Amino acid sequence: MLSPLFVSKLINVLKKSAKRALNLKLPGYSSPYFVSFLVRDSEKLFISASAGSIFELEKTPKRTVYCDCRVGSYKYDQTNSIPDSSSEEEKQSQKYTHLPLEEDNLYAFETSLWRLTELKYREALKDFQEKQARRVFFQDENESYVSFYPVRPSKAFILRKFCNLDTVWWKRYVKKISRYINSLPGITFDYVFISHEKEIKIFVSTENSEVVESCELLTIGFEMNMQSWDNQIVKQEAVLNLGSGSEIPNFREIKKIIQKKYENLRELSYSRKIYSFSGPALLYPVPAGLLFHETLGHRLEGDRLLSKTEGLTLKGQLGRKIINYDVIVEDDPTMSEFNGKKCWGSYQFDDQGVKALKTTLVENGVLRNFLTSRSQCYKKNFMPNGHARSSEANSPMSRMGVMLIRSQKKYSLDQLKKMLVAEIKKQNKPYGVIIEEALDGETKTGSYDPQTFAGKISLCRLVTPEGHEEVVRGLSFVGTPLQALSQIIALGDEFEVDNSFCVAESGTIPVTTISPAVLIRNIELQATEELSHPPYILPKPRPKNRFK
Repeated sequence: MLSPLFVSKLINVLKKSAKRALNLKLPGYSSPYFVSFLVRDSEKLFISASAGSIFELEKTPKRTVYCDCRVGSYKYDQTNSIPDSSSEEEKQSQKYTHLPLEEDNLYAFETSLWRLTELKYREALKDFQEKQARRVFFQDENESYVSFYPVRPSKAFILRKFCNLDTVWWKRYVKKISRYINSLPGITFDYVFISHEKEIKIFVSTENSEVVESCELLTIGFEMNMQSWDNQIVKQEAVLNLGSGSEIPNFREIKKIIQKKYENLRELSYSRKIYSFSGPALLYPVPAGLLFHETLGHRLEGDRLLSKTEGLTLKGQLGRKIINYDVIVEDDPTMSEFNGKKCWGSYQFDDQGVKALKTTLVENGVLRNFLTSRSQCYKKNFMPNGHARSSEANSPMSRMGVMLIRSQKKYSLDQLKKMLVAEIKKQNKPYGVIIEEALDGETKTGSYDPQTFAGKISLCRLVTPEGHEEVVRGLSFVGTPLQALSQIIALGDEFEVDNSFCVAESGTIPVTTISPAVLIRNIELQATEELSHPPYILPKPRPKNRFK
């Protein structure tokens, strides 16, 4: 990783290269009006184990740079709403987004930046000409918006001390967890991993912004499989996304998590498969947070309002009620922790050098704001709130950071369960559902696709009108966002922090969703694909050394 001393030297090189790039000029064309560099110096350690042995061990350093070279003016430049990842990859400049991994040759850095800015300038001119040409035949609906909203320069130097993980210790740790999982009766497959990512981010622009910030992401995860009574592969997994080495659980703590997941797995192995459901549901905090992330979060990304290929679900809805409940949704990237747990999505400055601001998005069900970059996406009182984010050398766009969902009216989990049973009886349904665990989700926001969302459920229980609960499997979220949000009955009083990764056009970024449980009047679930495996011909080999 870059030393603080070299970071200072590199800032000088970046400032010099950015200022020099303003002199780029082809005959008949204008020079850039703005140039910035975003350098990411990262290192990732990944170790995995299965059957008590190490399968993968990788330590990967990476140093990338994103160059934002703009032609035209702040009012109107070459950019077009959200980045098109496919066209970005085809550009020649993508070949030159890597920087030297050694620190003994500043000239190599200068040369790399020189090559990159030359290509970015030519590509910017080409994009600007194409954008102007489209105006001959088509009206530009975003022409009255400012392409790149002017902001004051930012200055910050925030370097945290990273924890140094002992690779030998971590190998023993994941092997011990794997051996324990593998020793449990009925387990057909186990997988344990640890991932440790460190990143230093350096932003420099011709507006005199200089921002240095760092982050650290630590993940411990495991998966265990078992064969069900009908020869389906059922699994349980846990992913602990931690903020630092001090949060690493000891073996006794991780063993408790494994035992709980194993109990769930045994229940799932004897459970019946449900193919569809529509009715009342109680979502525990993590599934509830996933629901809000997929139905609402991506549609609050302001840059999407500028795209003709987007569904524009919430365009023109500022000041209007979009949720029929007094829900409050905020995104505050400056919130570094919540109830003692580190928030992965936290940062002080976004990837355009803008100070991150706490933003109230929904207040008592009424839409109040969007997550914004420096691209103006609505008329009245627009102000960038520091949500332009990206990964590696991708173009930043407005994205989520630390999203908090809450309500003035709160209910305990026991109260929500009683309300669920009452709702089942009210609707005269044979049962409702409690969704305890959910994994990754996805949503479609494009105008070409139906406006839907989906999420994979890993633990679900049917609840009868008498309150009896039964574990079932084979279901996943499905639905349309506005319809799902209109069905909220109540929110819980206990919050859970869910750190995860979010994938979109500007790359894969860490985000945090903080949510209570949510009771929903009606939710639709559909069958999910399950893998089947014929009974094993031979029994699983017995380990020579029993786990102690």
